[in-house]
Amino acid sequence: MITAEQGLRELGIARLVAQVQAIVEESGNPEGFDAAGWIAGWLERPLPALGGHKPAEFMDTAEGQAMVANMLERAWSGAYS
Repeated sequence: MITAEQGLRELGIARLVAQVQAIVEESGNPEGFDAAGWIAGWLERPLPALGGHKPAEFMDTAEGQAMVANMLERAWSGAYS
């Protein structure tokens, strides 16, 4: 049985996968790109922007998910520094 926390986390990850897939499709060359695989790896990488924490550590709350999605969007747009 899946808990509410696990469901929230899985939903957040699915949203990130969709976000990355849309970004790649917008770039014009989505063929062969595995958005789910890319997100799985990215979530486990410590990031300086998160004080060395992994994005996965923030996926247990809606607020954390929103922060991670926003950071990903800013990085893609070039607004992240």
